[in-house]
Amino acid sequence: MQTDHNINLNVPLNFNQVVDIVRQLSTKEKAKLKEVLESEQEVDIPEEHKNIVRRRIKTSEADPSRLLNWDEVKHKMKL
Repeated sequence: MQTDHNINLNVPLNFNQVVDIVRQLSTKEKAKLKEVLESEQEVDIPEEHKNIVRRRIKTSEADPSRLLNWDEVKHKMKL
């Protein structure tokens, strides 16, 4: 038997109280909550920013020698 629970809250809660409430959810409800939270964090990337990235990709593909090895960069950063 599946039941939908409707909860209407207008109660000030601190973060820890919200966490305690979430811990009481079923695994399925937590998964649904995760989907909702992730969908709300979607960000619209301006076309201008996308174009900058596209140009940088083309430049890198045209001259791969410009690219740096991540391990080498990481090592240099530690110095």
